[in-house]
Amino acid sequence: MAREHFDKLVDEVGKMQSELSAMGAKVSKLASESLSHARAGAAEGVHEAEEAVRRNPLAALAIAVGLGLLLGAFMRR
Repeated sequence: MAREHFDKLVDEVGKMQSELSAMGAKVSKLASESLSHARAGAAEGVHEAEEAVRRNPLAALAIAVGLGLLLGAFMRR
């Protein structure tokens, strides 16, 4: 009787390991896809920023100078 319970327990643990392995593979795939989408979005954002600077170089320079001054002011404190 005890051997039957032990064998049943071993089977259940094996099933759980298989399910966890499958879940791990799914999570890994989803994480990889999310990272790929994030990289693509970041690359698109960089491209758009470059285009905006090319269209309005003086405005971009003014923004950069203003941000530099603000950052410098905060770092002095």
